[in-house]
Amino acid sequence: MAKKDFHNKAYDPGTITKLKIFEAYVQAWLPVFLSKPNPSFDSVHVFDFFSGPGTDSADNLGSPLRILKQLQIYKEHGLSGWPLVKKHVHFSDLDAIKVGQLAETIASYQATLPELSIEMKAESFEQALTRNQDVLLNRKFAKLLIIDQFGVDAVSDDVFRFLVNCPTTDFIFFLSSSTLHRFRNHDAIKQKIPELEDSYHVHRAAYQYFRDLLPKGRETYLGQFSIKKGANTYGLIFGSQHPLGIHKFLEVAWKNDRIRGEANFDVDRDNIGQDELLLALDEFKPKKLNRFETELEKAFDNRCFAHEFDILKFCIENGMTNQHAKSTILKLKKAGRIACEFSAPNIRNLKAPRPIRYF
Repeated sequence: MAKKDFHNKAYDPGTITKLKIFEAYVQAWLPVFLSKPNPSFDSVHVFDFFSGPGTDSADNLGSPLRILKQLQIYKEHGLSGWPLVKKHVHFSDLDAIKVGQLAETIASYQATLPELSIEMKAESFEQALTRNQDVLLNRKFAKLLIIDQFGVDAVSDDVFRFLVNCPTTDFIFFLSSSTLHRFRNHDAIKQKIPELEDSYHVHRAAYQYFRDLLPKGRETYLGQFSIKKGANTYGLIFGSQHPLGIHKFLEVAWKNDRIRGEANFDVDRDNIGQDELLLALDEFKPKKLNRFETELEKAFDNRCFAHEFDILKFCIENGMTNQHAKSTILKLKKAGRIACEFSAPNIRNLKAPRPIRYF
C-alpha cells in the first residue's frame, strides 16, 4: 500500500480541535525523551485506547496517524536519543473492524519506521488497561496516554485514581458534552457549587471534581481545555506528575487560546478579540489575567515565594505559564520591592532555582 503524505495533510486549520491539541502536545512531549544524548528513559510508550480506524469519513487524520506523523518527523530530524530509546505505540479499540482498517492504513509505517514497535488490539478500554498494567506501573518507562471516550464514561473515579498513580505517566482524556452536562447534577459538584447555572462553566466544575480526587500529598498536576462545536461542548483533562509536563500542556493551551488558555470560546465573556490583545489598555486585558496578576502580587506581598520554582508552581496552579508572571515581576523589581536574577521563572531550573530577595 502506498504511503500517504501525512506531513502536509490538513485538518481544519482554522478550527481548534481536540486532535490538534493532542498532536501539539505529542509534538512537545516526544523530544523530552528522544532529544538527549543520555536519555533519562530507555523506553517510551504511547497509548491510544480508542484509536478508531485512523481517519474519519472525510479522510482527516485521527490520533494514531498524528502520533506516527510526529514520530516520523522526529526520526527525520535525527534527534540524539532516537537510536538509544525504544519506542512503542499501542493502539486499541473495541471495534475489530476499525482496528483492521487502522492496520491497513498504517501498514507502510512498518517499513519507514522499522525501529518502532506498533501494537494493535481489538479490546475494550478496561481490557487494555489490565493487559498493560505492568508497563503502566513501570517507573523506568515514560508513558503518554490518550483516552478519547466517544461519549462513554470510561474514566471512572477508580480509573482516574489508577492513572494518577502510574509513575512517569502523562495522560489526556476527553469528556463528551453529555458527560459534562451530568456534572451539573453530580452530588460532589452541587455541594461546592449549589447553582451552576452558567453552562459555560460546567467544564471548570468537572475539572475541579477531578482535582479533588487527587491523592493527598502526591505531586500530580492537572490541566484543562474545552472545545465548543455547534451546540455541544467537549472537555479535555490533562494530567502529569512532572511540572515540565503540565507546563508544556499549558503552553499548548495558551497558543490555542491567547485570552484564557482554556477554551475555544469566550468562556469568561470578555468580548476581546485576538487582535485587541496587542493594545496595552486595561479594558483589553482578559479577566483571568487581571485576577492572576492581582493574586500574584498579593502572594509577593505576603512573601510566599522563596525562589523561582515557587512562582512557577503558583502559575501552574492558576492555569498560567511562566511568561504570565513576567509583567508583575518586572513591576515589583522596578519598584524596588523585590530583587531576583530573572524576569520570568525558568522551568529548566527545577534543581537549582534562583532565589528572591524582598525589601
